[in-house]
Amino acid sequence: MLNHRIEGGLRGTTLVLIHPLGGDLTFWSDLGLGAVAPGGSVAVDLAGAGASALGDRPATIARHAEDLSDLIDALGLGRVVAVGCAIGSMTAAALAARRPDRVAGLVLANAVASTIPSARAMLAARADAVARDGMAAVLPGAVERAFLDQPQDDRYRRYYERFAAQDAIGYAASIRGILDADIRTELAALACPTLVVTGGRDVLLPPERGREVADLVPGARYETFPEAAHFLPYQTPNRFRTLLADFLAEIDRAGPQAGDHKGTAIDGRPQAGDHRQAITGG
Repeated sequence: MLNHRIEGGLRGTTLVLIHPLGGDLTFWSDLGLGAVAPGGSVAVDLAGAGASALGDRPATIARHAEDLSDLIDALGLGRVVAVGCAIGSMTAAALAARRPDRVAGLVLANAVASTIPSARAMLAARADAVARDGMAAVLPGAVERAFLDQPQDDRYRRYYERFAAQDAIGYAASIRGILDADIRTELAALACPTLVVTGGRDVLLPPERGREVADLVPGARYETFPEAAHFLPYQTPNRFRTLLADFLAEIDRAGPQAGDHKGTAIDGRPQAGDHRQAITGG
């Protein structure tokens, strides 16, 4: 099972928080979601990140979505809203396509639909360098580009330190797992409410990449934070929390239809109906 951190009683609609490449569950620590997520939240370490083992399977988007699906079942969660950043947004969307019976909504920050060829070579070289020489091989540039025009304050330094301290083999495997990532088919098949948010100063996944995602998802809502860079939930936590609260309220007003229906997953596996387990809290 993935390493995870639970906040709240896990009653009602629960947030599932999915970090970006190079991050871990602490990425979400400063958001203060208690007031906006009465159903609680579950922040995860994806395979090969944080305290989650890499295992012997490739760290692909499909593998991450399967791991999250298993975690949702193990925790007995009912309706969830999956919140992902950057590569985490790809995993969130893949999870929604896999589990339409559970995912009631999506929030895709710094979103992207596929790994474009021009990025593939750069990422492959980064994975090779890290596997050979450790995390120092990509520092400080990897963090500086993600925080373009952002204050280099205590929060920046904390992120830098966590990034530098992560397991290099796990990070390299995580990169290699997304070299051929492409979720455009999954995005076009989504039926749940979806919010796509981009950072105006994101040079790694610029706003046009998020716009592509929003155009693919039927009925998606699109927003841009002009002042934010590559990790907008971390870099603009107050504004992101407010937007998230508004989106959750919209889902609640829409009623229980999303995440409570029978359906067919994008991989063709039939999904059961509403078989939620009792939640005991914690």
